[in-house]
Amino acid sequence: MSKQKLIEQKLEQALLDGRWKLFERLPSERVLAEEFSVNRTTLRAALSALAGRGILETIHGSGTRVRALPAGHPSQCDLEDRLNASLLLIPSIMHACSLVIKPSQIISLERILPAVGTALRNGDIKTFVQTQVQFFMEAARFIGNSSVNPALAACLPEGKSLMRLYSSCDLHDSETLFAHMARILSAMRHADAEEAAQATQGYFSTLKELMNKQNLSA
Repeated sequence: MSKQKLIEQKLEQALLDGRWKLFERLPSERVLAEEFSVNRTTLRAALSALAGRGILETIHGSGTRVRALPAGHPSQCDLEDRLNASLLLIPSIMHACSLVIKPSQIISLERILPAVGTALRNGDIKTFVQTQVQFFMEAARFIGNSSVNPALAACLPEGKSLMRLYSSCDLHDSETLFAHMARILSAMRHADAEEAAQATQGYFSTLKELMNKQNLSA
C-alpha cells in the first residue's frame, strides 16, 4: 500500500473516531505531516484525494475542513439500503430545517443550487453529485444538532454509487432531480416544512426509481 493511501485511511479513521467534527478545520499541513511522519507532498495528495470524494474541502488561504463524514463500511450498505434510509430520514431533516433556517443561511443554499445546474448543463457528473450532497449536508447543519449530520452522512448514497447511477440517466431524469431540489429550496424560503419534506421525498423516490430502472436494464 502506498504512503498516500495509508494516510487517507488514517485520516478517514480519525474522522470516524470523532477526532474532527463536521465543518471543523483540520490542523495545518505541517502539523499533520509531522504527526503522520510523511512529507507535505504526500499529505497534500491524501487530502486532495479525500476532497475529491467530497469528505474534505480545501480552500486556499483558509485550510482544510471536514465537509462530510466517510461511511464506515460502504461495502456493507448498498445503494438500495442507503436510498431506503434516506427516504426514512432526510425528509424529516428537511422538514425540521425549514422551521429554523434563517435568511442568511438560505443564501448559502442559493449559492449551491446554481452550481448543480451548471454541472448538469456541462455534463459534469462528478460535480453534479458532489454539489447535491453538499446541498443536503449544508441544510442539515442549520438545525444546530451535532447528531444530525453524522446520521445524514451515514445514509446518503456514497458518491461513486451515485456517479454510476447518474451516468445511466438521461437529461430528463437529471432535470427532474434538479427540479426537486429547487422545490426544496423554494419551500425553505417560505418556511413551508410540509412542502420541503414532500419535495425531498420526491427527490429520493426519483433516485430509487432510477436505481430500479438501471437494475432492470443491467
